[in-house]
Amino acid sequence: MNVFKLFTIVFFSIFSFAQSPISDFSNSSNYDLAKEKIISVSGTKRILLISNGQDSFAKGDYITILVNKEPVVRGIVPKQKNNVAAIKITKIYNEEIYSNIFVNQDVEVLRGDDSAYGKANTAEESEFRITDSESLYDDTTLLDEDIYSEEAQEGGIIKNDNLVSVGIGLVDGFNTAGKEDTNTQYNASWAFQLDKNIWLEGSVGRHLIRGFPNEEIDTAVNQYIFRAKYSFEGPLYTVFMPYAGYKFATADSPGAGDVSAVGADAAAREKDLVASVEKSEPVFGITALKRLVPGWFFRADIGTDLMGVSLALEF
Repeated sequence: MNVFKLFTIVFFSIFSFAQSPISDFSNSSNYDLAKEKIISVSGTKRILLISNGQDSFAKGDYITILVNKEPVVRGIVPKQKNNVAAIKITKIYNEEIYSNIFVNQDVEVLRGDDSAYGKANTAEESEFRITDSESLYDDTTLLDEDIYSEEAQEGGIIKNDNLVSVGIGLVDGFNTAGKEDTNTQYNASWAFQLDKNIWLEGSVGRHLIRGFPNEEIDTAVNQYIFRAKYSFEGPLYTVFMPYAGYKFATADSPGAGDVSAVGADAAAREKDLVASVEKSEPVFGITALKRLVPGWFFRADIGTDLMGVSLALEF
């Protein structure tokens, strides 16, 4: 085999079948992705607060946030403290996913170049709202969007301080025969976060006992409950709130106890039955919240005061 043939074979072998290290690096999608959580989202969604438990990026880095390895947004890190970082969004890759992002959601973080995921590196794009290095680190550039604050750090599992809900449940009551039974109640509640994960809640419910205390009279019952709760995080975007509190009820039963209508003995019995509805006693139980979409929860209550379900909104 002469030198020319040997050179030809080597030449075509290299350029036909081999892949350069640079090409191999560019096409690889096996980057190490840090697993982190969304901690808070600003009202305009231009600022995110995320965890940095793996210390995989630092102040001044460009990062890409992915959900199930799908690039969602790209941004820069203007602040970081105690393994928590604020991200200023500079590019949105997937508007649909980003519009549904929520607190406590698991995400992946890629530092630096994200071209391996088919996304162009945006470091030199003119879309940046940050025009120079001074404005990058100047706190005033974040203004009211700067959710990286002492208040944000002190927030509990549910970052907002108000939680309202409306629902339906079962409460202790009576049937038309005057015997103990359960009644269906419609209720509404409002809870306020006094301190990190500590809540105070007020609830009002109303139900009707038909044919009570006699077949001709219906009794409307108003129930008021005050609860103290402590929240802790569960799996699959759930929050659990054990509680203790106190309830009292009032009853409205027009015509009950009318001596002229039923006689003295029957009237006294009717008054006793209505009074038995107006209970005042301590209550205990647990509330479970399952996040549906950002700001909205499915709620379930199991306690000595009621068993019910409702829809809740945080704000």
